Amino acid sequence: MKKVVLFADPGIDDTFAIIYALTNPEIQLVAIVTGFGNVSQGDATKNAAYILSLAGREDIPVINGASKPLTGEYEPFYPEIHGEDGIGPIKIPDEYKYEAQPFSSILDIIYKHEDLHFVDIGRNTSMALTFNLNPFVKDRIKEVFLMGGAFLVPGNVTEIAEANFHGDPTATNFVLNAGPPVYVAPLNVTLYAQLKEEHIRLLAEKSRNQFKEIFLPIFMFYQKAYEELQPGLEGVPLHDLYTMYLLSNLENTTIVQKKVLISTEEKTQGFTYADFRNMENDPQPNHFINIDFKYEDFLKNVLNTLMGEIKQN
Repeated sequence: MKKVVLFADPGIDDTFAIIYALTNPEIQLVAIVTGFGNVSQGDATKNAAYILSLAGREDIPVINGASKPLTGEYEPFYPEIHGEDGIGPIKIPDEYKYEAQPFSSILDIIYKHEDLHFVDIGRNTSMALTFNLNPFVKDRIKEVFLMGGAFLVPGNVTEIAEANFHGDPTATNFVLNAGPPVYVAPLNVTLYAQLKEEHIRLLAEKSRNQFKEIFLPIFMFYQKAYEELQPGLEGVPLHDLYTMYLLSNLENTTIVQKKVLISTEEKTQGFTYADFRNMENDPQPNHFINIDFKYEDFLKNVLNTLMGEIKQN
């Protein structure tokens, strides 16, 4: 079982990723670190806590992460995609109360567990701060998984950049060079990790977990947004869910080992570069790019997992 600290900014696709982690017998979710991205850091924290409460997993700590990039620049949110509060049409009750832990408590998690996996499905600021403030952490992290970047395809926030790596490229570069092996799930792969309405209706009918009632409404909200953003898609890409799938299904994907660089220049901010000409001087970079996957295996695994019951501690 892989022990995971999840860095997230829920977000509809983050919500699906969290549910996947909670129902996957191969993953033990030990903490969620929240940050800015799809929504503000405060809303991300509230959403993460609420999702865990729906699952009856308030034992999993929610940790306050970064509220802005390392540069301090303003980063826009995306209510047209994820809704004003971040979970589509789902409204968290006004009376809902939750507790979040300070950022420093991530050290308690790291000391408590060995062979942790860091998975970041949002901006990489909080993870970069973790490595920067606590250099010894790199020796306790087995692998890092990032959803971000776009190789040989256009971006989704600019013509050349994907949102997560564009949001704080300085942080992404720091994480890439922090020490542990880094697996990148880029936009050119995650775009094809699509679920269709028929799949979600099946989950809404057959799922055995507490999220059965919200699968369809949040998906339909997300689908409507994508119909406007990228008309013509057969389904809806769940980028963050795919990254959690990659973590536990590397054998069903194609990985290449290439050094990854992210541009921090203003005109090309977030541009993701790797030398696919095989002319890189470093023969053994510690970066691994996912370039393909078996869709049928992905679909079968995701549906079977999301239909399952929530694992208890």
